[in-house]
Amino acid sequence: MTRMNDMVLTLTSLAGVATSGIAAMTIWLLLTQPLTVANAVNARDLTPLVQATASALFTALAAVIRYL
Repeated sequence: MTRMNDMVLTLTSLAGVATSGIAAMTIWLLLTQPLTVANAVNARDLTPLVQATASALFTALAAVIRYL
């Protein structure tokens, strides 16, 4: 029974970390690109929001790689 409890705790933790990351990225996009977020919410189309998120992640990753 302990193994099942450990698995449930691990899955719950992973879901929490993923949700927190998505929420942080959405808040960051809301502050840096408010028009894109507003249009995506208004049109109920997540494609521009996903593209902006991917672009922001790529830019951050490129900055980290340049730093190293």
